[in-house]
Amino acid sequence: MEKLYRHILVPLDGSKLAEAALKHALPIAQSNGAEVTFLQAVWPFVRGKKGERVTEMERTLRTEALHYMKGIAGQPEWKGLKVRTEVKFGLAENVIIDYACSKSVDLIVLSTHGRTGLKRWVFGSVAEKVLRGAAQTVLLVRSFAKRGKQWSGSKTK
Repeated sequence: MEKLYRHILVPLDGSKLAEAALKHALPIAQSNGAEVTFLQAVWPFVRGKKGERVTEMERTLRTEALHYMKGIAGQPEWKGLKVRTEVKFGLAENVIIDYACSKSVDLIVLSTHGRTGLKRWVFGSVAEKVLRGAAQTVLLVRSFAKRGKQWSGSKTK
């Protein structure tokens, strides 16, 4: 059986919602023997007269993000897989797409926060922008329970 995925990218933002992608990425990585990269995009501070303080804040954000992702990578279920953690500064959708292109990623697995209507229009959708902009296969994972009746497959008579 051909291994479709050699390198899987899982963008995380520190939220439980984003972590919903992990349970889908894990079995794909295991069955393909794929490398997994956890990536967190951090919005950079604008440098001004107090550049020293800004640099320290960015260093703190980077350290916190790496600590968070290494905590996930260190969980027993990820043992035996090659897992990397990366922090990049910039807009999340740009960071994800750029990283995927530059690091030969085969699959991007990310959660959608499920914003709709005005919230989606105002905040945008990182997942949607990645879906539209990435050259790689993208697996979007619902991070929320869908309201209403669940689909139960085709109904034939």
